Amino acid sequence: MKKRILSITLCIAFAGALLAGCGSESGTDTSSSGTDSAAQESSDSATKDSTDSGEETYELVVTSHDPRTSATGEFLEAWAAAVREASDRRINIIIQHNSTLAGANESYDFVLEGKTDIAWGLQSAYADEFPITEVFSLPMLDIDDAVEGSEALWKFYNETDYLDEEYSKVHVLLLHTNCQSPIALVDQKITTVEELSALNIRANDGPAALMAENLGATPVSVTINNLYTSLMNRESDAAITDWHAIRAFALNGVCDYYLDENMGVSTYFMVMNLDSYNSLPEDLQEILDETSAEAIQYASIWNVYEEEVRNLITLVDPRAIYTFSDEEEAKLQAAAEETAADWIEEVTELGYDGQAIYDKAVECIEAVKQ
Repeated sequence: MKKRILSITLCIAFAGALLAGCGSESGTDTSSSGTDSAAQESSDSATKDSTDSGEETYELVVTSHDPRTSATGEFLEAWAAAVREASDRRINIIIQHNSTLAGANESYDFVLEGKTDIAWGLQSAYADEFPITEVFSLPMLDIDDAVEGSEALWKFYNETDYLDEEYSKVHVLLLHTNCQSPIALVDQKITTVEELSALNIRANDGPAALMAENLGATPVSVTINNLYTSLMNRESDAAITDWHAIRAFALNGVCDYYLDENMGVSTYFMVMNLDSYNSLPEDLQEILDETSAEAIQYASIWNVYEEEVRNLITLVDPRAIYTFSDEEEAKLQAAAEETAADWIEEVTELGYDGQAIYDKAVECIEAVKQ
């Protein structure tokens, strides 16, 4: 069945869902002792129970590698509360935050293997698994807002078949992006592109790593949960990571400077095990799909976190966040264009029309800005 884009309502719905999520059973951060049980129960299909009226209810386990006290945590709790309300409490979402169930590089496999019903995760944690989705993570694209980036990616998914193969083994509930990423620096205020070439820069696999290489730097692969330690121990001199992660993982406690150039956004998936999805009645499938698609506007949480961490950093040191001169920014832009060309070539070698995919992504980004 052809995918469809759904109309969105945010402000009042989001506020209500978020408050409900904080005070209801819809999204809970369970202990590790409950994790094995939850994973076992979700191994074949969604766990079933029944309401007082005799209607069957379904418990769905979700894994996330981000903390409960993060943009992701708030996003998932608000979404879980919205699903619970829209389904008249027939769907209950149990969220395993902070890698309690699966790490960033395990969550997608957990869905495939039936160890969890739903996974929220990061495509870049899976090298070569999502080459087409990576187009939205290319540096210095015109994405400076998490909602707009999310709408552009979701539009791309719904209006093309480019991503069908990448997600053919799961049921896609939502694809979205976060806020933009600066280069966070431990203790060096880098003012030229040439100086960047001397650094070990933590960068996710894909466009971020390609960009680091095109800057002459050495890309270092470090999971977000281990990034603070990597920076503290100077295994990484800097990191390409989003403003939200800088706050959520306390990177502002180890980084002194932030080169405020748009190194790209990260893309995320919210996907469901096919058996778990197919075990739901059709009416609940529709409710889950619609509510998940509407949750795209909850990506505004990443914008809030970005503003807050910028203010926090500036309050400590007004000079900590800075940009390149026009001359150096032009060099950075040239490296970004080289990165896009490299990505197009790599995707074309995989048998896709890399240029057409890139052009469509840019078209979707421009469309949501109008």
